[in-house]
Amino acid sequence: MKFYLVGGAVRDKLLGINIRDKDWVVINSSYKEMIDLGFKAVGNYFPVFIHPITKEEYALARTEKKIGLGYNGFICDFSNKITLKQDLFRRDLTINAIALDDKGNYYDPYKGIEDIKNRIIRHISHYFSDDPLRVFRVAQFYSRFLNFNFSIYPKTLFLMSKISSSGELLSLSVERIWIETKKVLKNYNIFWYFNILNKCKALKIVFPEIIFLFRDNIKKQYFNLLSIRLLHLKCSTKLNFSFVCFFFYETILSKNFFLNKNFYFLKIKNFCKRLCIPKKYFLSFKFLYKFLLKIFFLNKTKLVQYILDIFYEIDIWRKPKILWDIISIMNIFQLLPLKNKFFFLFLKNYLLDIYNTIFIIKNKYIIKLGFKGIEIGKKLYELRFKKIFFFIKERINKS
Repeated sequence: MKFYLVGGAVRDKLLGINIRDKDWVVINSSYKEMIDLGFKAVGNYFPVFIHPITKEEYALARTEKKIGLGYNGFICDFSNKITLKQDLFRRDLTINAIALDDKGNYYDPYKGIEDIKNRIIRHISHYFSDDPLRVFRVAQFYSRFLNFNFSIYPKTLFLMSKISSSGELLSLSVERIWIETKKVLKNYNIFWYFNILNKCKALKIVFPEIIFLFRDNIKKQYFNLLSIRLLHLKCSTKLNFSFVCFFFYETILSKNFFLNKNFYFLKIKNFCKRLCIPKKYFLSFKFLYKFLLKIFFLNKTKLVQYILDIFYEIDIWRKPKILWDIISIMNIFQLLPLKNKFFFLFLKNYLLDIYNTIFIIKNKYIIKLGFKGIEIGKKLYELRFKKIFFFIKERINKS
């Protein structure tokens, strides 16, 4: 029996990236032997085990043969006669098919180390086309390693287009597609993920709602805005922030936005529902959408009321973290030709200060003043209104 570190851990080690998860392949072993050694079996389709101490994943070496559609349309052979070279051959990319033994020796039969040095994302064999999920994995790797200047090998991109044309993408579960997309959201390079999907004709099949991003006029105008500025922004709900930005761009840039606001809201709602996107992502979008909608229709003579109504509508009192998302997204949208640019920038600069100014006014204080029932809410609104009014008056006078 031999253990080898494989996959992303070896690749990231060669790239100088901190290793988060380690996966191991086991050669010349069996299910029974692994159990006898204290490993816990967790795999449904093939033997994967959890180490009793490190809790890292160990999988028996295996080969695969395609017999059906989709990600799970394979039969596996995991006998103890499967070699390390055979196991690595079934993997998707050369950079993911490198093994490292316990003595620090690399085993690289498909020249993955050379491709890492040359910054190439390359498939191992024609069997790459057997798994449609690899279209999303390649796009995800390209996006993740954007700063390392990787390029996709032309024939690999061709095979991705071939998979898209075959119709096999429709066999993938929406949950699985979301898992790969979610990995990209963590890196803020999501534009490049969608860009690669568009190049291999997968975008119009899986994400038709955002195909508009790749029309020439939109791409030229906002390419830098989406691909560069998002890299430097931080917010509380990092996973969904860049994802939400794309849809806001369509709503704002559309000529029909001010005529049919609900259409775009329902479009995103249906999109999230179709892909089984977790509710928290949709809720964050909902709050941001309501805020921007208020800003675009801002009446400067009712600025104080607008700000307070926004806070109430997005329930800022119970969800204060959304404020950071709002400020972050305003940093991007300040570059757009908005009608209420002065007040938009004013809010961007002082929104957090305004919130802190009125946050100190609590229900307990109102009750101590002798107010009861619905009068408590009315008085609370009145005091918050006055605080915001004097805050804005003072800042505008200074400017």
